Amino acid sequence: MVTLDMIFIGCIAFGLVFALALLFFDLSVLHIGLDIPALHPVCFVSALTAFGASGLLLTNFTSLSSGILLLLSTVFGLFLALVSYFFWIRPMANAENSTGFSILDLEGKIGEVITTVPASGYGEIIVKLLSGTTNQIAASYDGNAIMEGSRVIVVKVEKHVLHVIPFDS
Repeated sequence: MVTLDMIFIGCIAFGLVFALALLFFDLSVLHIGLDIPALHPVCFVSALTAFGASGLLLTNFTSLSSGILLLLSTVFGLFLALVSYFFWIRPMANAENSTGFSILDLEGKIGEVITTVPASGYGEIIVKLLSGTTNQIAASYDGNAIMEGSRVIVVKVEKHVLHVIPFDS
């Protein structure tokens, strides 16, 4: 039984070292890009650590045979890996979206003039996005003045200026 204890303690120690490494270093390079939960490094290490911890506890507090002990430890490790994937890794992957946008993404968007856009010169429009609203400098695309309160569509973005035309719904 001493060898099983050493294996279980080794699994716990590896999990602790890996957790500390995650705290201080970016280990995202370990993820190989496949969407298989068992291959995600955090799932693998949490399963290995839970295997070691449950195995050590079962060894010290029960009189189960080594075969049953290994089976129960493996089941508990896999269970904890699934729990960590569905309650931590997957939701965090969905939360990594940014509210930022590229100004080039505004082409084709509809906005409203908040400062009149003269025939030659600059005004200001507001464009509503999924993440909020943005005010941008605008110029008339076709050389006609566009009055405040008018709805416009962004035709082109050039040098951080939105070139717009009136939007007729």
